[in-house]
Amino acid sequence: MRRALLVAFFALTLSLLAISPVVAQVGRTPATSPYHDILGARWLDFSVGRVLGNGGPLLVGPRNGTLGGARVTFRGDHTLSLSLGGWYASTVRHVVDANDSVATRVKPDISNSLIAAEFSLHLNLTGAKSWHGLAPFTAIGIGLAKGQATPKSDTSGYSFGTRFYFAPSAGTRIMLARSVALRAEARALFWSLKYPTSYSVEPVKQPGTVSNPNAVNTTGKSGGYTVTPALLLGLSVRF
Repeated sequence: MRRALLVAFFALTLSLLAISPVVAQVGRTPATSPYHDILGARWLDFSVGRVLGNGGPLLVGPRNGTLGGARVTFRGDHTLSLSLGGWYASTVRHVVDANDSVATRVKPDISNSLIAAEFSLHLNLTGAKSWHGLAPFTAIGIGLAKGQATPKSDTSGYSFGTRFYFAPSAGTRIMLARSVALRAEARALFWSLKYPTSYSVEPVKQPGTVSNPNAVNTTGKSGGYTVTPALLLGLSVRF
């Protein structure tokens, strides 16, 4: 939760860069204006970053790994941009043995790679210009992520599977030149986790009672949404 709050604070800070008072450029020469045009309708974006999170309520979701991705961004009317792309993340997850005792059922982490395709809509908060070299944005992405197959070591049968997700984000471009920019972005990946029925069964080694159950999943639900924060740095090139 602390990491999620830090990411949210970072995203809010980046957004506030855009709501600084926009001073009219009347009386300013182009050389002294803090605003400069961002040229070009197509940009190629490359990103690397870190996936955070805790794996959700039962700790079995993907978390704590590295992410890399690429996308093509089309700057429509310069206020709105559309992006198409994908990413790959090398994350880990817990293995929880539903038949083991409560104290020992959480096993060491295993790898849980993800691959995803995504469409996103960006709101460029300074429009077609940068402000002091910064071009902040907010965005919402919608995508499809596929997780690694369940290994034999997970006898409870949990699998991330293939999941739709949505990802609000905020960030800024730092214009290095007319055709090159650095990019910093904070994201929150919302996806659902579906738990196997074995999680709702009392463990063989330490069965509980109706009033004090020991099953992995005592919520009565088959799954639910969880948020996985991510921090990204990237390079954008106009083409």
